[in-house]
Amino acid sequence: MLKIFLIVLLVLIHFTGYAQSSSDYLLPFSDKTSGEELYGFKSRKGKVIIKPKYEIVGTAKMYHIALVTYKFKWIAINRKDSVLLSPYIYDNGPDELREGLFRFEEHGLIGFANNKGQKIIPARFECVSFFVNGLAAFNVGGHAEYRDPEHPTWEGGLWGFIDKTGVEVIPPQFAGVLYFEQKYAEAWTKDKKHVLIDKKGKIRKILSQ
Repeated sequence: MLKIFLIVLLVLIHFTGYAQSSSDYLLPFSDKTSGEELYGFKSRKGKVIIKPKYEIVGTAKMYHIALVTYKFKWIAINRKDSVLLSPYIYDNGPDELREGLFRFEEHGLIGFANNKGQKIIPARFECVSFFVNGLAAFNVGGHAEYRDPEHPTWEGGLWGFIDKTGVEVIPPQFAGVLYFEQKYAEAWTKDKKHVLIDKKGKIRKILSQ
């Protein structure tokens, strides 16, 4: 019980980014009448809107969607209690909303949705990072290595970048990349040169060879 409580607390803190400045929201509540503690959602006036059936709630206030677990699988539901999508699991929990988007998983591929649960970028990536300064890195041709079962790494293939509409602004051409810090990002070419690239993928500086 303590473990589940701590998980709920950490996830609620983690997902404060999904909140919006509106007075129209639902609040999670717990119920033990079934013999186990389950969660549902009430209106601010106490009316039950979604009956308790979820083990963990990852949303402190439900504006458009809530991240919950059903049979201990993470899903995103709307206020009609319909399942919208399955969030991408990252670092032992559902992906965080960053720059207005979070990752979801569908048929083994990854896409991006907004805080209303709308799928903005279809699931078409085997490996893609979250957005930093408007761009997200994606990989083509690589594979997951499970040296650590909880934190797999992505090996091989080539890396490029997409913008928030899903357009490939930098085609996959680098052996490795880091996130963009403002205008530039570190990258490694196929011949192992360590370089600095701009947001068009042009090499601006060779850092080492």
